[in-house]
Amino acid sequence: MTLYIDNCWTCSRIRQSLGELAMAHEVVIVPPDGRSDRLPQGAQPPVLVDEDRVVQGSGDIFSYIDELQELKQVWLKYQSDVCYMD
Repeated sequence: MTLYIDNCWTCSRIRQSLGELAMAHEVVIVPPDGRSDRLPQGAQPPVLVDEDRVVQGSGDIFSYIDELQELKQVWLKYQSDVCYMD
């Protein structure tokens, strides 16, 4: 997962949310001119890329982080090595 950010104040909140989620991610700081060889074409920071999924804009990124949080909660609930049987 890669997070492309600039100096926007919401970018700090996004980084903090990913840290609290303990989600491994790389942070790429995009220069003020907005040019980066790694930034998806036509995208403006903040952008979160998770494999083939590209999430743009802070609102959509926070929604995606909420989805990941819900997925993490389910994984934590059922991650035991114990086999469940009825």
